Amino acid sequence: MFSVLRIRSTARDQETDTLRFKTLLHTLDLLDRELRAERRGLKERCERIAATAAFAQERFESNDHENALSTRIDEMTRSMKNYTRRMNALQRQIDLVGKLRATASTFTADHHLLPEPREAPGLRH
Repeated sequence: MFSVLRIRSTARDQETDTLRFKTLLHTLDLLDRELRAERRGLKERCERIAATAAFAQERFESNDHENALSTRIDEMTRSMKNYTRRMNALQRQIDLVGKLRATASTFTADHHLLPEPREAPGLRH
């Protein structure tokens, strides 16, 4: 007999697209937070090592250039360079995620995929 034709529902398509872009934007927000947290942690460690290295260098210069201290200063210098390299890589990733988020936000706004944000009660100007 007749086969049942499934007709696309515009409302269902809109709902599917809206959910998909909400998920995308949420994922990009999570990535941004993760990247920033990692970068912040590395920055704090790098600053602590820099302070420790400065004191070690001062001690090294005033104590007849101890070999063990020289080795430790070299290790701290390498660590700071590695932290700096990683922080730069994380910043590039943060920038990329920001651009992706801006593009996705513009796309969703242009295609009316997300509901307009509602103003909280009592915050009218």
